[in-house]
Amino acid sequence: MKDVYVVGGALYPAGRHYDKNLDDMAAIVLDKALTDAKTDIDAVFVASSTTELANKQQILGAYILESLGIDKVPVFRVENGDGSGGAAIALAYHALRSEEYNCVAVVGVDKPNDVLSNQQQDIYATTLDTYFERYFGFTPLSLAALMAKMYLKKYEYKYEDLARWAVLMHAHGASNPYAYFKRPIKLEDALNSELVSEPLRLYDVGPLADGAAAAVLCNNRREGPKIYSTATATNTTSFNSRGEYDVLYSLQEAARQALNKAGITPRDIATAEVHDSFSIFGVLALEGLGIVKRGGALAALREGDLPINLSGGFKSRGNMLGTTGVYQLVEVAWQLLGKEFKRVDGNYGVIHSMGGVDRISTVVVLGL
Repeated sequence: MKDVYVVGGALYPAGRHYDKNLDDMAAIVLDKALTDAKTDIDAVFVASSTTELANKQQILGAYILESLGIDKVPVFRVENGDGSGGAAIALAYHALRSEEYNCVAVVGVDKPNDVLSNQQQDIYATTLDTYFERYFGFTPLSLAALMAKMYLKKYEYKYEDLARWAVLMHAHGASNPYAYFKRPIKLEDALNSELVSEPLRLYDVGPLADGAAAAVLCNNRREGPKIYSTATATNTTSFNSRGEYDVLYSLQEAARQALNKAGITPRDIATAEVHDSFSIFGVLALEGLGIVKRGGALAALREGDLPINLSGGFKSRGNMLGTTGVYQLVEVAWQLLGKEFKRVDGNYGVIHSMGGVDRISTVVVLGL
């Protein structure tokens, strides 16, 4: 089977884009990614988690291609909640490895700000079990807060230790031209922010943002970072039945498989973009990838900077829901190349895309 390379990419600045339609934003980044790659494509994989609920649109891929005047190219819509981007990358990767296609595009787009904030939260909550969680008022935020509370108690940390995650994310996002929030913050800002679900405060929550990203992947050109492996794993245990709440089981399994396939260890990871829609998820992802030992992420934060979420993560770059995995792919590719971001010291990068509260995770390993 052939190797797969990221030969082109484009990002749309995260934010509130009331002046652009969903398909317009996607078409803009796809056009830029195709120009960057200088190639035609055989298929398009579209990742979006809100298009039906927030934008009342199906078969989105056809309208994206219509905007660019591209005809007869097959499109595939992928939905895995806020893990849709990672799932679309994995499917595109396998299609290229099997030599069904030579070059494909992966496009992510979501516009949660086209609806009111209460509708946003209801849409976000559809990643939970509708009948046994969402119906009774549970949200991803409330479950993340429970996990944070148990983590802090188990490992004897204070909230101040967790608040350092937001400080680090804003420090990284300040140099990301595509980030929603581009300013650094002080620890006091996080500590004094509004309590939203104890112990989590406002600065522990990644803001929902409109965004679009595109990557062109090819198996017939040895240009750009190589995708060494992808792995996806699910956790079908209901939240109330999980044995432990200080671990992301889906990530742990996906990371094990992806790193083994790529033939690398956590020590080889020079940069990683992980799913930190809430700060506790970023902490658990850091540990799930094996970058730090279990229970040791907040201690590592106290000691200094970490090569994680150089984009600013969900907290600073923004949470584009199902689009985010495609952002992460382009971000890590650019970090390895030193394009738009400072060149990282190393040759391997990892992305972690998660759907729901540890329901499904995709891990992708890239390298030069």
